[in-house]
Amino acid sequence: MDKKRIQLCATIVAFLLAALWFFFPLGGPSEGHLLFAMRLALPAILLTAGSIGLLPRQMTFGFLFCAIGDAMGVIGSFEGQMGSFAIAHICFILFFLKDIRGGKIQPSAFLFTTLLCSLPLILAMVKVLPAIQDLLIRIGCAIYALLLSGTMWTSIIRTQSVLSGKVIPVVAALGGSFFLISDFILAWNKFTAHIPNASFLIMSTYYAALLFLFVGTLRVSQIPQKN
Repeated sequence: MDKKRIQLCATIVAFLLAALWFFFPLGGPSEGHLLFAMRLALPAILLTAGSIGLLPRQMTFGFLFCAIGDAMGVIGSFEGQMGSFAIAHICFILFFLKDIRGGKIQPSAFLFTTLLCSLPLILAMVKVLPAIQDLLIRIGCAIYALLLSGTMWTSIIRTQSVLSGKVIPVVAALGGSFFLISDFILAWNKFTAHIPNASFLIMSTYYAALLFLFVGTLRVSQIPQKN
C-alpha cells in the first residue's frame, strides 16, 4: 500500500479512536484539566498532523487553530477560543475561495446558497447577539458568525464551481454545514436557552465537521488509485 494511502487511513482511524476517547473517557470524572484538554483537542491535532502532504496548507493551518481553540475553551478563555476558531475559518475560506475562483456558478445556486446561509445568521443576529451582555463579546460573536457562515457558503459554492460533479467537494460542504450547526448549538445554549444534551450535540457535530472537511479537501491526485 502506498505511503499516502497509509497516511490517509491511519489518520482517519486515529481520529475516530480519539473522538471515541472523548465521548467515552477512561479516566472518569476525576480527570484533570490537562487530560481533558488533550482529549478534546486530540482529534484536531491528529488531522493537523495527518493532513501534511495530503491537504492544502490552508486546511492544515485551519485544523491547527481548531486544536488551539479547543485548548483555549478548556482553560476558560472564551475570547481565545473564538479568536482561534475565527482564524481557522479564515484559513478554510481562503482555500475554498481559491478553488472557486474562475469557476462557473449558476445564479440559481448562488442565490439558494446565499439564502440558506443567511437564515442561521439572521436568527443569530436576532436571538443570540441581543442576549450577550458584554459589548466586545457581542461584536466578536457577530464577526465570528459572519466567518462561520462564510465557511459554509464557500464550501457549498465550491461544489458548483470548477469541481462540480465530483463527490469530494460535497463532503467538504457537509463539513462546513456541520461546523455551523455545532457552533450555533453552542451559542444558543450559552447565551439564549439551555439545550438538553448540548455537549454531545456540539461535539458530535463538531467532530463530524472536522472529518468531513478533512476528507472533502484531500488532494485526490496525490493518493494513488487502486488498479
